[in-house]
Amino acid sequence: MTDYHDATASARPSLEEAIEVLCVDDDPDYLELIEASLSEHDDLSIRTETVSSAALDAVDQVDCVVSDYDMPGMDGLGLHTEVRKRSPTLPFVLFTGSTQEELAERFPDDIWTEFLRKDDPKTAMPILAGRIRRLVDHHRTLQAANRSLTAIEAARDGIAVVGPDGTITFANRVFASRLGLEPDDLAGRPWQTCFPDDEVERLESTAIETVRDNWQWTGGCRYASDDGAEFTAQTRVTGLDDGSLVFCLTESDD
Repeated sequence: MTDYHDATASARPSLEEAIEVLCVDDDPDYLELIEASLSEHDDLSIRTETVSSAALDAVDQVDCVVSDYDMPGMDGLGLHTEVRKRSPTLPFVLFTGSTQEELAERFPDDIWTEFLRKDDPKTAMPILAGRIRRLVDHHRTLQAANRSLTAIEAARDGIAVVGPDGTITFANRVFASRLGLEPDDLAGRPWQTCFPDDEVERLESTAIETVRDNWQWTGGCRYASDDGAEFTAQTRVTGLDDGSLVFCLTESDD
């Protein structure tokens, strides 16, 4: 049996709080331009700093860092390294006149870090605002989901969170054990590896499409454990605001 429920009214993380943004640039005039442009957006609260080392004192108080690259003393990537020591997942936008090719060897492979050329301010500033919102919304959603999932880690339901890229970002012990794995074994795997191929096709055409339309999907699913054995479980699939999915394995019948 498959049920479809409107998920719009379901409890979801609030993403409407003002976004605190720290902008770092050694050029005071350009920093003033960034502040003036971003401050036009009601949901963005801007603070500025011309010295990258001094900016580190404010990292714990903001939702996102926007930094120039070419600065005296500590450059933008040096600042990024120091920020990551304090906050491994804090959204960070390197906003610079340099090209990404010029920084390729040093630029981090990090989903919480993005690159944006300064270019024409009329074009670049709206894009910058959008990048900040997207990174912060994703970060807040994942934090809220992780807090909720931590609270139910000991519950009987199996829970797995799938990020917007289709890979599992969190699985509780119940979910992992049903597949013959540890939670860390599932991290980074595509969600499709948990199901037989024909079940993946069915889920993509039914459950995933339903969730994309802001509905919750409930139905029986065939899972494939790590040793190749299959089992059937009643499952709920729900979407989060950033495109993530939550699989909740509620009942099983071998």
